[in-house]
This record gives sequence, C-alpha cells and structure tokens, in this order.
Amino acid sequence: MASAAVRITVDEFLALPEIENPHRELVHGEIWEEPAENRGETHEIVKSNLAFALSLFAGRPRLLIGSSFWFGDAMLVPDLSLLINSCEVARTSIPDIAIEIVSADSATRLMEKIALYRESAVSEIWVLYPRRGTIAIYTKNAVREVRETGSLTSPLLPGFALPLAELFS
Repeated sequence: MASAAVRITVDEFLALPEIENPHRELVHGEIWEEPAENRGETHEIVKSNLAFALSLFAGRPRLLIGSSFWFGDAMLVPDLSLLINSCEVARTSIPDIAIEIVSADSATRLMEKIALYRESAVSEIWVLYPRRGTIAIYTKNAVREVRETGSLTSPLLPGFALPLAELFS
C-alpha cells in the first residue's frame, strides 16, 4: 500500500532551515525540490542573457532573480520575475511577469505552476525552452509562441524587443 505524501503549510515551509541547493518550492502542501545540477549551464546562460537585456531596458521594471512569492497555499520561485508598477517587494506581491526556464521540470509540474500563476493574476508567464529555441507566453486567456526567428516582446514592456537568436546564443 502506498503511503500518502506529508503535506505542510506555508508557515511550516518558511520555518525549514535555509539551504542553497536544491531549489525548493511548495505547491499545495508538497515540497518540490530541484537540484542545481538539473538546471545545467544552458539554463543559467539563458537566465543571464534575459536578465541582462531586461536590466538595460529603459522602462526599468524591478527585476528579481530567485525571489519567492506566495500564491495561496503555494510558494513559488520563478527563475526571474518582473514587478512593473510596484515599488515594494514582498512575498505577498504578485509579479507582473513570471519567467520559467525549462530544464528538468516535468510537464505536469510546469503546467501546475502556470495554472497557479494564472489563478493568482500574474499578467504574463514567459516559459523559455532553450533546447527548442522558443518561448511560450501565457496570459489569462491565451498562449502565444515565439519561434527562434522572432523577438520577445510584451505589451507590459512597450519598446522592449529581444531577438530569440540573442537570448538563446
């Protein structure tokens, strides 16, 4: 007989000792961990390329790297997140854009995270697929795919355009 997974609260999760590795998130009471080795060099290069491009953008949204956010009974840590209109950063803040770079996440876990972001009114979720050289941009009611010859743009960042060839190089 299979044993039931132990569920914990956000408060219990926050009381756990700090660790550097693995990357840890809480989803519906279940701890999800991803060792840094699973992310790999490509993941980190793409994250750095995007963070650099966003940091140079004249609109200067608040760019956060590895910050955690509460989404109901979940605590997620997007690879990158943008707060466009907020001056204050708190775990209870909702990012305007949450960015996930696909490396080793299972499809089920990734879809669960996207659903949580959408339910929590994150305006856009950018899911980067470095191996395919594409990006899926999720909004409340739609998904748009940007292919390798296109550019990453967003109505939330007027004037921002990053060619995918540069992002994934």
